[in-house]
Amino acid sequence: MDSLIKVFFCLSVFLLLGEINGVEGSDKNQRMYGFRPTKLFVFGDSYADTGNIKKSLSSSWKFPYGITFPGKPAGRFSDGRVSTDFLAKFVGIKSPIPYFWKDYAGKKRLQYGMNFAYGGTGVFNTQVPLPNMTTQIDFFQNILTAGDIYSSSDFTSSVALVSVAGNDYSTFIARNRPNSEFPAFIKQVVDQTEVNLRRIHALGVKKIAVPLLQPLGCLPGITVASSFQRCNESQNALVKLHNSLLQQAVAKLNDETKQSTFITIDLYNAFLTVFKNKGANPGSTTFQSPLKPCCVGVSSEYFCGSVDEKGEKKYVICDNPKAAFFWDGSHPTEEGWRSNMSLWLFILCFYLVNTGFKAETQDEFDKREPYIVYMGDAAEKYIVEASENHHNLLSKVIGDESKAREIRMYSYGKNIDGFVARLLPNEVEMLSREEGVISVFKNTQRQLHTTRSWDFLGFVESKYRRSEAIESNIIVGVLDTGIYIDSPSFDDKGFGPPPAKWKGKCVTGNNLTRCNNKVIGARYYHLKRPDYNDTAADYDGHGTHITSTIAGVAVSNANLFGIANGTARGGVPSARIATYKVCWEEGCSDMDMLAAFDEAISDGVDMISISIGGASLPFFEDPIAIGSFHAMKRGILTTCSAGNNGPGLYTVSNLAPWVMTVAANSVDRKFETVVKLGNGDTATGISVNGFNPKKKMYPLTSGFLASNVTAGDYGEPSACEPGTMGEDKVMGKVVYCEVGREEAGGSSEGQDHIIKSLKGAGVIVQLLEPTDMATSTLIPGSYVLYEVGTKISDYINSTKNPQAVILKTRTTKMVAPSIASFSARGPQRISPNILKPDISAPGLNILAAYSKLATVTVHAEDTLFSIMSGTSMACPHAAAAAAYVKSFHPDWSPAAIKSALMTTATPMRTKDIEAELSYGSGQINPRRAIHPGLVYDITETSYLSFLCKEGYNSTSIGLLLGGSNETKKEYRCVDHKQGLGSDGLNYPSMHKQVGSKGTNVSETFYRTVRSVGYGPSTYVARVWAPKGVRVVVEPRVMSFVKPGEEKHFKVVIDGVMEEAMRGILSASVEWDDSRGHLVRSPILLFQAGKM
Repeated sequence: MDSLIKVFFCLSVFLLLGEINGVEGSDKNQRMYGFRPTKLFVFGDSYADTGNIKKSLSSSWKFPYGITFPGKPAGRFSDGRVSTDFLAKFVGIKSPIPYFWKDYAGKKRLQYGMNFAYGGTGVFNTQVPLPNMTTQIDFFQNILTAGDIYSSSDFTSSVALVSVAGNDYSTFIARNRPNSEFPAFIKQVVDQTEVNLRRIHALGVKKIAVPLLQPLGCLPGITVASSFQRCNESQNALVKLHNSLLQQAVAKLNDETKQSTFITIDLYNAFLTVFKNKGANPGSTTFQSPLKPCCVGVSSEYFCGSVDEKGEKKYVICDNPKAAFFWDGSHPTEEGWRSNMSLWLFILCFYLVNTGFKAETQDEFDKREPYIVYMGDAAEKYIVEASENHHNLLSKVIGDESKAREIRMYSYGKNIDGFVARLLPNEVEMLSREEGVISVFKNTQRQLHTTRSWDFLGFVESKYRRSEAIESNIIVGVLDTGIYIDSPSFDDKGFGPPPAKWKGKCVTGNNLTRCNNKVIGARYYHLKRPDYNDTAADYDGHGTHITSTIAGVAVSNANLFGIANGTARGGVPSARIATYKVCWEEGCSDMDMLAAFDEAISDGVDMISISIGGASLPFFEDPIAIGSFHAMKRGILTTCSAGNNGPGLYTVSNLAPWVMTVAANSVDRKFETVVKLGNGDTATGISVNGFNPKKKMYPLTSGFLASNVTAGDYGEPSACEPGTMGEDKVMGKVVYCEVGREEAGGSSEGQDHIIKSLKGAGVIVQLLEPTDMATSTLIPGSYVLYEVGTKISDYINSTKNPQAVILKTRTTKMVAPSIASFSARGPQRISPNILKPDISAPGLNILAAYSKLATVTVHAEDTLFSIMSGTSMACPHAAAAAAYVKSFHPDWSPAAIKSALMTTATPMRTKDIEAELSYGSGQINPRRAIHPGLVYDITETSYLSFLCKEGYNSTSIGLLLGGSNETKKEYRCVDHKQGLGSDGLNYPSMHKQVGSKGTNVSETFYRTVRSVGYGPSTYVARVWAPKGVRVVVEPRVMSFVKPGEEKHFKVVIDGVMEEAMRGILSASVEWDDSRGHLVRSPILLFQAGKM
């Protein structure tokens, strides 16, 4: 695009600005030419502030500000939109969220950048005690350092606006400094501005716009002396000096950077042009008196928005704010901003199109997305040549060697063959057809499936067998959010050096400066931004909680605010830990997880725990299925969470038969938080509330009654959404919040935070749906059922002075185990005849270690332990149980260990017809699992035959084999015997999804078991089946002469699917040797469409 075309483009934008109501029509033009910055970062004062100042401190949050947009005060110093809003709209994004509101904004809003500007501030300290520009940049730097919102790659197409509107100079005058010092002070202001610009650029922002100072002598606060007829040219002369020095500083900075990084926007002449023409631009309103403000005080002692002690307004507003350029004594109206923005946005447009946002390159980059090219098992010593081989393949496909190096992001090669590259759709198609490529799939973000639990399992520390020496040789790899190594749960006192087999690393960083003999390895993976200063430290708490559940050492007096007090410990407290951080603020990416699997396998881990999941995909497009398959090949069992999308059917995730998929069940305690009302009634809810009330009763109100706005763009008061309630109506009161309305988001998250920020005494949150999860609260709080909340609301509205007090949470007994409501259920659609989940473990209200870097309630006493729920919490219980079994049987295969846990599990006592679909074989019983009697083993060869039976092609399956490329090419499904029966796999459970038509069912399962007991043994089959269904085991008796001997049997099912079964036929077969071994397998036939 040559210069003439660029000029024509920006002129077309300029004309559209007038023709289509300001900047709102520019979006198509930006996309047409590839110019589309993705983020806007704003620094400055009231000309750019969109709501950073606390509501009680600023007139911008009071009427009549905001009457044009959004129709109520919104923190802007105008009747409507300001410069930031117009610039954001111009570049095609939403106006960036104010820094003050970042904790209340969703992740989606933060993606557009952030506004750090505070009204009344300057380059130096002014008359208002608010953050000056240096402090604003400090805020920005702190956010970047934290690394949980933005990365360096976010700045390649971002713009910063650095606005200085003259508060430094008004402060200079207010302090009665002599006029002779004014030029020197202007030099100081510009010099500091240069320092600030240099600093913003050093933090990674590549394009920075700096408005010149507007004509301060033309502001209504000055022109009032001439009845708003003339500007003060003496003051404007000083402004011209400021602008001249600022332009010189910007030119100097551009010379240093060797590129047009900085641009000055001539706000001075933009204002004067509008004044001269009275706004007579295409489509704009004429400003008959452009120097006269719309909103003024009734006398010199009052200002726009002033009220007297009686609350009577002491200001007047013009009839039509759109006909006024200025809103108050200093700030333009929305229409004023619109009229001059069209002039300087034209300049900005030409600058951006000319300097770095190249249309062709940007268009291509925007279309490129990370894809994983999976090529099977890595050949021995392949890592040396993997990178170059991947480059050659990519170069061949795209036909550009230089581009291939640019777009390839990472190469796997220790155990997994493959790479990550930013690809276009046609390149994906071409690569998928290349020889040696199994699959090419898009990188996606998966999500985390967010102590007494071991005692509940019968795993009382003083009563179960352990060999600490052998257990300390077990290394558990955890793929999660990292670890807080300073937790007492990871104390290495008494531990010797790491096992000799350990080949991993301790990659240090911020807040993780060392490993120890307990936590022997730490790595992190963030392929999207490899140049960022990341760390394996846990800023979320999830990874620390998971890891301590598996292998934390015993810590006495563990509790959260005195609740659930006891000794917290992991299932294998002597085992070693290796942490692999793959989850960040945005989620857990496929490419990061696959990289972690690749290295964890080579590092020497014995078990892998991963409490992460996402959409169910074919195995060759699922990074967890791929990584765990290669782990299985090296004798490593991967334990996964089933997901938290229950209780609906078909919600289970992590479906590969070589992983152990874990559901979440309860333990025998629950947390109740009672609310006493002023009328003597009580309302029982659920939470983790560690606060003892200081009063017998507190005033009670609702979000609706505490409202300071009407429902609309800024939220729903009845749901206690941020910015909708007045502090004066909340302070010192317990607030009742409704939830569940669509406009409220259907979520109760954050109400305690919001009420705390308004100095409330407590919060009661109504739940749309029942829950069995207890949530920690920042202030006294309780979550109540919908009908309970309705009664509280009725009480509030029935009395003049409602009162309530929230009592400290109490622990009570409950019948257990039962499956948690959130725990995902089967059946599955990827391999329909494999029952998932496999097993269940405690995952409801689990106390374990937490990260001090991610405190629950911002109080020091809650930073060591926390109570969490989810299949995320169940997964590490099962992983620890598997590690415990391996400590007794180090030579057992992953399938044998999994079989031992499944066949010795305790079936649930439940009336739910879909029982096995929710808990699989039952709740883990680690003590029984070390002596299962019989195991169902599955070899790598059996899994490959299973994949053949499932329809995967021979070429792809061959690539999963180790060894030479010739060996891989020789694999043909037709040459290998496939497993018998519909499932075709020697799985410990038996499952079939039968046709939806008819009621007669008939199925045969074929199985092989190996004796792992001591000496000769004889097992007799016992069957349980519903009435009308015949289950026959052949042979019914199996005798083993010695350990290691294998026997085959089949289970034949024949019968009628009764209407009362609702499409689910549940049965079981149990092998009993009369010497304490009971080897149980659930049987489930599922008929879709009958539930």
